[in-house]
Amino acid sequence: MKMKKWWVLVACVLFAVSCLSIPAMAEQTHEPVELTMWVTSRNSDEAEDERKAAFLEAHPWITFNEVVKEGDPGNEFYQAVAAGTAPDLIEGSFTMMDKYIAAGIVEPLNRYLDEWDETEYLDKTYLEMFTRDGNVYGLPVQVTPMLFGYNKSLFKAAGLEGAPKTWEEALEMAKKLNDPDGQVAGYATLAAEWTEWFFQYYVWQAGGDLTRENEDGTVTLTFTDPAVIRAAEYYQELAASKVLQRDRTLKFNDLLEQFSRGKIAMMPFAVDWVMDVANRGMDLDDVGLCLPPAGPSGKSATAIAGTCYVINASVEEAKKDAAWTYISWKMGREERTIYFENLASKGAIAPITLPRTDMSITDFAEFPEEYRDVLAGVGEIGRLEFYGKADFGSYVDRAVQKILTDPSADPQKEFAEAQALAEAEALEAFNAANKTK
Repeated sequence: MKMKKWWVLVACVLFAVSCLSIPAMAEQTHEPVELTMWVTSRNSDEAEDERKAAFLEAHPWITFNEVVKEGDPGNEFYQAVAAGTAPDLIEGSFTMMDKYIAAGIVEPLNRYLDEWDETEYLDKTYLEMFTRDGNVYGLPVQVTPMLFGYNKSLFKAAGLEGAPKTWEEALEMAKKLNDPDGQVAGYATLAAEWTEWFFQYYVWQAGGDLTRENEDGTVTLTFTDPAVIRAAEYYQELAASKVLQRDRTLKFNDLLEQFSRGKIAMMPFAVDWVMDVANRGMDLDDVGLCLPPAGPSGKSATAIAGTCYVINASVEEAKKDAAWTYISWKMGREERTIYFENLASKGAIAPITLPRTDMSITDFAEFPEEYRDVLAGVGEIGRLEFYGKADFGSYVDRAVQKILTDPSADPQKEFAEAQALAEAEALEAFNAANKTK
């Protein structure tokens, strides 16, 4: 009888030990997974390396294969998938998402989001931008809306109060701010490269668009939409009034440099450029931000740029699961807090929009009150860049450059010719690649 009791006791102890060991055993059931990721040297610092080490320690079955890829890795992802050399996940730009989704190269995230305990805190405004037929394909990381920047010091010197609210106000203010002797341009826009980037905002503000996305994923070009012509005419008004930068060969970085030196009074301006001009020596107290002036439509409109995480749809399931494990860890509230606190400690934090409802960039740094008001309002007027921009933007670019450099150029003629060329060279291939029905 005593022997039987002894065996019962031993059995109970063994059962208890086995129960305590279940979590450890479950941990060991993970098959080793190597995640291939593209990284850039500019995004590498000691704090980032420490957080990666913390992730790997918490998830010992995952290892990283980091491949240095300078430039914008997201733009090369499309070609790399076709070549079989793409990473397992990337942080890509909003502008590439239509192309990724149409090509079927990014994994739907629904099954992961359904199980994540932080999904309820994601801002649906931005999730819906990357939702097609009920499938969510990207997890937004940060949002950098395009606004309108102005130099408060120059405005004060010119006796101007407040930012322009309409195109007409902006033009009249630019005339007062313009100072050829002091080499100050009242207004600036891109004229030498990427001109379609800024131009699209004016088209939207005039009430139209450069393309129309059809229900089947194909596109119809609308370069001669009345709103396009009206936006072009406004560009010509700015040029004829001699308020634009004299040197039309200035490129994007040149414009930022000129703005930071007080040589440009106002221009389209993204929120993350605030730190760019500050790093060039501009006093942040002089950097004014407002919603873009409203055009003939009576409404303001602008683009929502930013980045989002996507998972390579062609990799094996274990890699997809590991990729989500990393993404959800990195995008969780705790890691986001650590990340932005680190940026704030370096004085390198910009007034971006965080795509979560439970935290704001103002939790980590002090910004002018007007920045908060502007960021709060941009969600109502923001949108993704025009459909097919990556394929048709260069054709718009040529037409915009022509009307800015040739005072006698006819907008209707230039944009009609640009559309005809785009239709002949790029439309058929785009529609064949993007047709979904």
